[in-house]
Amino acid sequence: MIDDGRIPARCLFTIRRGERVRDNVKGALVALPEEVIKIKGCADRWTCLFYDPAARGCGIYDYRPLECRALNCRDTRRIEAVYDTARLTRQDLLSGVNGLWELIEEHEQCCSYEGLHARVEAGTHEGRLKQEKAILEILGFDAHVRRLAVEKGGLDSRMLDFVFGRPLCDTIKMFDIKLIDSNRRDR
Repeated sequence: MIDDGRIPARCLFTIRRGERVRDNVKGALVALPEEVIKIKGCADRWTCLFYDPAARGCGIYDYRPLECRALNCRDTRRIEAVYDTARLTRQDLLSGVNGLWELIEEHEQCCSYEGLHARVEAGTHEGRLKQEKAILEILGFDAHVRRLAVEKGGLDSRMLDFVFGRPLCDTIKMFDIKLIDSNRRDR
């Protein structure tokens, strides 16, 4: 479905290993043990990008992903079983793209949620994170790689959330820390 273009990669995003997400089945926030590829929502909402409001149904129904086929809101046993099966990964889809998979691996190494978690858990001193500089360097590297992939690599900017996962500046809140621009004059 993705390989043949029925579900374009620009319509996907990746939730990376270690990212904390709400697990509705377990009813808790959990760190993902493995990455998950999902279909994007519409305009900052979780409504599926392929939902057709006029038809009141799925616009890719015959080609919908396994999770969508298994979903039954009244009986979640089938989707719960799917959660524990092997899932399609970015490596499955992108390892054949010359140079891109290596960049993704470098990004994962430098911008892992495990690494961020360890730096946040190092604690604070005088109201600031002890590893603040290292955290900011990770966030900067994430933003830099994304910018370069588009400007120098020609990557469609709509694919960034799929290729590199969601931007760290958007997901850093999972660590209960807040970024403040110290250069702002309106404080």
